[in-house]
Amino acid sequence: MFLTAYLLQLYHTNMDKRSKIAILGFGIEGKAMLRYLMRYGFHDTTVCDENVDLKYELPHGVSSILGPHYLEDLLSFDVIFRTPGIPFLHPQIQIAKQNGALVTSVSKFFIEHCPCPIIGVTGTKGKGTTCSLIFEMLRRGRKKANKNLFLGGNIGNPPVEFLHKLKGDHLVVLELSSFQLQDLEKSPRYAVLLNTTSDHLDYHVDTGEYMRAKEGILATQHEGCVAVLNKDYEYFNHYKALVKGDLKLVSVEGKVDDGAFVKKDEIFYSKNGEESKIADISDVQLVGSHNLENVLPAIVIAKEFDISDKDILAVIKSFKNLPYRLEFVRDFNGVKFYNDSYSTNPETSMAAVDSFDEPTVLIAGGHDKGADYDEWALKILTKPNLHTVILIGDTAEKMETSLFNAESKLGDAEGSPTKILRRNSMEDAVVDAYAECEDGGVVVLSPAAASFGLYENYKKRGDDFVKWAKALR
Repeated sequence: MFLTAYLLQLYHTNMDKRSKIAILGFGIEGKAMLRYLMRYGFHDTTVCDENVDLKYELPHGVSSILGPHYLEDLLSFDVIFRTPGIPFLHPQIQIAKQNGALVTSVSKFFIEHCPCPIIGVTGTKGKGTTCSLIFEMLRRGRKKANKNLFLGGNIGNPPVEFLHKLKGDHLVVLELSSFQLQDLEKSPRYAVLLNTTSDHLDYHVDTGEYMRAKEGILATQHEGCVAVLNKDYEYFNHYKALVKGDLKLVSVEGKVDDGAFVKKDEIFYSKNGEESKIADISDVQLVGSHNLENVLPAIVIAKEFDISDKDILAVIKSFKNLPYRLEFVRDFNGVKFYNDSYSTNPETSMAAVDSFDEPTVLIAGGHDKGADYDEWALKILTKPNLHTVILIGDTAEKMETSLFNAESKLGDAEGSPTKILRRNSMEDAVVDAYAECEDGGVVVLSPAAASFGLYENYKKRGDDFVKWAKALR
């Protein structure tokens, strides 16, 4: 523990016990960072957050700048820890950096000080599921080393919480968003890039910046590192050029020589062109065919650590959807309810829709992140079994406009009889969704939008859906 404290003091010539430190954003990561700094005697710390009510949550003696102007006095700090919700390119942060402040983040700090290998996973969708699959495969196949295996990021605890426990022979599986990658100066030894499409355009300037932000997971890898890319996506060639170590590929569309792929109804692992069957697609217990894109990279990473085919298959056969990710809620009078509240972009919502062949009602909508819903609308209207979509939240009007525009483009020949409803609350949406399922079917909450405006976070939104689904009598 003393070594970690020593490294912390040496983190930057501008950072010592006399440094004025700011933590921007007091969510889960910000709170974890404050506890860490206080543990090692860095007490001149100020919490900066838009929420004025946080003053009641702060430990005694911790300074704060709260309210709408919380980013306007950053020039007085030596070190600034940015949490994921605050853009690295925010003008006030960049001004502070240009004036000599050390601008870092909780994830960046962890990666630079982690003494053991990190398996980093990023992508527009599927990060949490892939991380959990990797973690379970490693845990099952490395039984004697289970105490040396850690899961962190949005899917687990903020990794800074267990940084002081780590040693060189430990291993960390880390979920990383574009927010956390943008300012990295050290990449994980094992990097997994899942699908990368447009997302968080309320945070990033454009799709190009979003793509560049994710480059951090590869930028400083070296020859001894491993990168896993999905060759089925357009982004593949963009990131392939950055790979400096071993490149492993995954594909659900065709064979790869080094990696994992789907052929007909079977899953294979390939090394130097030699194939070995891992599982049948029917063995995968995850709801939604898109989850094959999460299973394949997990297999590749597991094989990098010599996990047996038997152990990998056992996890594939037992692993089910994570909470809030196409999570089964209940079957009521032949109507099955699924909670996919973690879906915050059109792509994940489209994947959810594709997961069911039964008559389906979709509940969607929330806070606008600047997403384009035109492709989403076409999917909704051309999915034969999706007969009703119920829209809620700030994006309802934008989504409805995209649906109407798509319907006019399709014309009578390809048009869909999809019913479009608007509702003001989750209770009304759930009750009316059930009413639309006269002969049974599926009701899925897959919002394709952030939760803010209606809910504090996606978990609160999902919990509300579950509450009303279970309240049906």
